[in-house]
Amino acid sequence: MKNTEWLGRMNKIFGPESPGEITEYCLKNWQEETNHIFSVADHACENVFQFDFNWDMERTIKPVHFPDQIDWSLIPEGDREFLWQFNRHRFLLALGQAYLMSRDEKYARHYVRLLEDWIDHATPGDNIDLGPWRTLETGIRGEIWIRSLPMILKSEAVEEVFLEKVFSCLVRHQKRLAENFGDHKYISNWGVLESCGLFLLSLVLPGSKELLRLALKRLEDGAAIQVLPDGMQWEQSPMYHNEVYHCYLIVLYYGERAGITMPGSIRQTVKKMAYVNYQWMKPDHTQFAQGDSDASDLRDQITAGAAILWDGTLKSGGYQQLDFENAWLFGYQGCEKYAEMKDEKPDFLSVELPFGGNYYLRSGWDENGNLLHFHCGDTGGGHGHADKLHIDLVMRGEDLLVDSGRYTYVDGEERYRFKEAEGHNVTLIDGSGFAPCETSWIYKKLCTCIKQEFFDGKLGGFVEGSHLGYWEKGILVNRKIIWVKPDIYVICDDYLSHDTHTYENLLHFSGHGKTEMENGNVHFTGDGMEAYIQFLQDEAGRLQDTEQSFHYNEKHPNKTYCASTKAYGFFRRITVINGGEKGSTRMVQAESLKLKLAGHQEPLAQEQAEGVRISDGKREYILFLCHQEVMTPTDILCWGNCRGYGKAVLFDRSEEKNKIIPGEILAW
Repeated sequence: MKNTEWLGRMNKIFGPESPGEITEYCLKNWQEETNHIFSVADHACENVFQFDFNWDMERTIKPVHFPDQIDWSLIPEGDREFLWQFNRHRFLLALGQAYLMSRDEKYARHYVRLLEDWIDHATPGDNIDLGPWRTLETGIRGEIWIRSLPMILKSEAVEEVFLEKVFSCLVRHQKRLAENFGDHKYISNWGVLESCGLFLLSLVLPGSKELLRLALKRLEDGAAIQVLPDGMQWEQSPMYHNEVYHCYLIVLYYGERAGITMPGSIRQTVKKMAYVNYQWMKPDHTQFAQGDSDASDLRDQITAGAAILWDGTLKSGGYQQLDFENAWLFGYQGCEKYAEMKDEKPDFLSVELPFGGNYYLRSGWDENGNLLHFHCGDTGGGHGHADKLHIDLVMRGEDLLVDSGRYTYVDGEERYRFKEAEGHNVTLIDGSGFAPCETSWIYKKLCTCIKQEFFDGKLGGFVEGSHLGYWEKGILVNRKIIWVKPDIYVICDDYLSHDTHTYENLLHFSGHGKTEMENGNVHFTGDGMEAYIQFLQDEAGRLQDTEQSFHYNEKHPNKTYCASTKAYGFFRRITVINGGEKGSTRMVQAESLKLKLAGHQEPLAQEQAEGVRISDGKREYILFLCHQEVMTPTDILCWGNCRGYGKAVLFDRSEEKNKIIPGEILAW
C-alpha cells in the first residue's frame, strides 16, 4: 500500500502486548474461556455462528450454519436481532486471539476470508438502517476490526489487496458514523456506541483530527446527558448501562495509549459507572435482569474499571487477577501490574441510586448474602420495562423473587408478556397493567413514579415509593418495604381509592428452586436456601405456571403467586418474607396488631395505622406502620411496652418485654 501509516498507528495503539506471555497466562488461569475462544473460532472457520459471549447483546441458542455463500442479511425466525448481532463481528476477535495463541494459519486465513466476504457482499440494501450497515453495528465493528486486525498482520494470509479493501471500508465506516448523528442520540446508548467507534477509527485513519475532536465532544455531551449523577445510565437496563460503560472505558484506555490528554469527565464517567456495577451486583456476581438485561456476570466489567482507574475498592468486587478478555485488553504487563494492586473493602453495603430510582438493601458482600432491589424510577425508554415498584429478592445468595427478564425483541404477545407489568412483582388493578405496550419499543401510556424515602439503619432498612399508573381510575398505589435485619422482609402495599376495585398481587419466583403452597402461604426451596412467604390478609392465592428468561432467546419454567382481592376504598396488603439455611429455617409467626395513641382508649382504624408482630421463637420484633398522619398535639403510638411515632418504627422486643422501649425510626 502507498499509505501504511495507518497500519503502524493501529498496531502501536491496538496491538496486543506480549501475546506469547498472554497466551501462557490464559492457558494457565483461564482454560475454560480459552477453550471457548477456540470453539468460536473453529466454528467461524466452518461458517457456523452462535452468539454466546457474556456480553453479546442478543444471545442465540441455536447455531446457524452457512454451507455455501454467507447471507450477511439473514433474519432467522423473524428476529432481525440475529442480523445485527451477526454484523458486529465478535467472532473476528476470537479468530485473532486463536491465531496468536496457536499460530495456526487457518485462523488468519478464515479471518481474511470472512472479512473480505463481508466487505464484498454486505450491502446496505433498500433501507440502510435495517441491514448490516445500521449505524449501531457500524460503530461496534469499528472497535472490533481495529482491535482484531493487528492480531493477524504477521500472517502470510494478509495481502496488500486485502488491506486496501479494509482501509477503504474503514474510511466508509468513519464517514457513515460522522454524518449520521441526530440530537436523539445524545441520550441513546446508540450515540455512545457509534461515537466510540468514530473515536477509535479516528485514532488510526489519516486526516482525522477534526473527526477525533467531534467524536470526543459527542462522548462528553452524551455522558453529561445520559449518565445520571448517581452513575446509572438512564435506560433502566444494566445490560445497556454496561454497553455504554464499556465504550467510555476503552475510549479512555486507547485515547491515553495514543497520547491524548483525555477529559476528566470521561474518567469520572468510567468511575461512576464502574461503581454502580459494584453497588447493584448480586451475591452470585451477576446483574439483575432489569429491563432488557441478561443475568450477566459483572466481574469482568468491574475488573476493567479497577485496572484502568487503579482502584483497589473496585478490585475487591472484580477478579483477583485479570480475566481472559481484560488480559488481552491490558496486555501481560497489565496482568502483572493488576496482580500487585491491593484490594480494599468497600465502605458501602445498602445504597440508593436516587436519580435512577433504584434501591438496594444488602446484608453483606459474601456469596451467601441477602439483597433486595426496589425500583421506583422512570421507565427508561424502549429498553425499560413496566416494573414500577417491582422488587427482586436474593436470600443466602440464591434468587427468590425475580424479574421475568426480556427473552425477545420480536414484536408480539410474547415480547409484551415479559415486558409489561404482568412479568414483574407488582399489582395489577381491575385486570390490567399500568403501562401496556403498543409495539416492542413503545408504550401506549407511561406510568409516573413518586420517589419517597430510603433509610438504612442499625435494626432495619426502609424504602418507599408510589406510582400514578391507575390515576385515571382515581387510585394511588404505594409500596413500603421494611427490612428487619438480616433475614425478614415486610412488604406493605397501600391502595388509596374512593371506589371498588380488584387488586391482583403478583410474586414471581425463581425457576431454580421448588415453589409450593402450604396452608395459604408459599414455601420456596432452593439449593441451600429456603424461604417462607405469608400474607396478613385473607386472600385466595394460587400458583400458576409462568416463564423466566436469564438471557436473550432463552426461557425456562417458573412459578408465580397470584392473589386477587376486591376491596372498597382504602385497602392494604401486607406480605412477610423470611428465609435462611435450607433444613434449619422455619416460618416466622406474624400477626397484625391494633395500635393506640397515648391517652386514648379506642384503637386506631387499620386504614390509619397498625402494628405487625414478628417472632421466630428467639427474636421478637414489633413494627409500627402509619398509613396516614394520626398525631394530635402530643400523642405517641403505643402497643405493649413499645412507644414511638413515625411512618415506620421498628422495635426489638427480644429481651425486654416489660420496660418501655423506644424503637428505631425507619421513616418519619
